[in-house]
Amino acid sequence: MTLMRTSYGVVWQEGDLPLARGKLELLGQSVRLDGVAGTQPTKRDIPYESLAGVRVGRSGEDRLDGRPSLVLERRSGQLISIASVAQPGVVAELAERLAALQLSGHGTEQRTAIVLPLKEGAKSEAQSLLAAGPPFDLEHTRIERHEVFLTEREVVFVFVSPLGIEALEPLLADPDFWRGAAAWREHLAGPPRLAQGVYSWERSEPSNDLLFLPTPGPGDSEGGDIFGS
Repeated sequence: MTLMRTSYGVVWQEGDLPLARGKLELLGQSVRLDGVAGTQPTKRDIPYESLAGVRVGRSGEDRLDGRPSLVLERRSGQLISIASVAQPGVVAELAERLAALQLSGHGTEQRTAIVLPLKEGAKSEAQSLLAAGPPFDLEHTRIERHEVFLTEREVVFVFVSPLGIEALEPLLADPDFWRGAAAWREHLAGPPRLAQGVYSWERSEPSNDLLFLPTPGPGDSEGGDIFGS
């Protein structure tokens, strides 16, 4: 099975701001641009639901360094033009994937649940540990959402990420994670269990926005408009 990429090397320009270089990541709820503009670090998280349109720019003002670009039209904010630093076909690939994500309102999310069984009477101690917050920095992971549920006999940690359980691998390699996990040891009635997701339902909301995407046109490897002039 071929895995679809979630990270791309790109250059981009937001309105009249300086050209930036770095990477584009397709996250669960947003597209992230992370890199440097000149010598200054820059980062943009653009929710899929905030996109009014996605298109391939072929005109001179849409191109970056003469290369076809992906143009993100936002409901608020300036246009963002993005070009690949690798194969030119990446722009068309991104246009298709972002259009699908924008129409659905989110990316492909996978939920991972870890269940910790508690000793009898350990709920209050567990609540105190949870009140201190997670022993890791969520902002520097590929985790899109994290929730914790507490009962009298167990704690359930839920992680949501397009990478599924792979998103937890950096945490397992972090010494701070294991130092925080050690504080739970005396309150556990058994080893952690991994819960398998078997059913999920989400209400779909119809979109009132129309999205016009480019289609392949003669002599244009990045595609063209359906109705060309």
